[in-house]
Amino acid sequence: MAGVRTYMKKYPLPPLVGGFDNGKVTWQSIESVNYDELGYLLSCHLIIEHYLDNFLATYPAAPFGWGAAKLTFSQKVALISELSFPEPYNIPPVIKYLNKLRNRFSHNINKSLTGADLLPISRFVDKCMAEGERNEDPPKEPREVLHFFTLIVCSYFASAISQQAQYGGPQS
Repeated sequence: MAGVRTYMKKYPLPPLVGGFDNGKVTWQSIESVNYDELGYLLSCHLIIEHYLDNFLATYPAAPFGWGAAKLTFSQKVALISELSFPEPYNIPPVIKYLNKLRNRFSHNINKSLTGADLLPISRFVDKCMAEGERNEDPPKEPREVLHFFTLIVCSYFASAISQQAQYGGPQS
């Protein structure tokens, strides 16, 4: 019985359909999925979207009730892509890339996140850290890169949201 409890504590997911061969289904195990890494990537995407939603809602040119439009993440990024972001904080292309990365993972659960996958995000983080004159080395590990990226993007949006709330954005 202890083996069953150990197995159940791992919370395995069902295998993927691997394909069909001579009228039979082949199954592909997904035991190698790094759920911590995948979950962190998805969580970063979600928190950035939360800040993006609030940034759009408080932006002076935002139409009243824009949230009712049920825009996709890509559509929200397209809306802010027309705005001017000072260097090194040119956020729209990099969060657009994060969305592509998230989509790649959501359609291939066995994919592992690599430094090459994060190169545009790493470059953005490096530029922002250099601008801030930090004495720290830029992050190299995928989760660290995502962490700093999310902090930078959300901090930028938080500042803009706070400024709009104080000086004339929509009030709720």
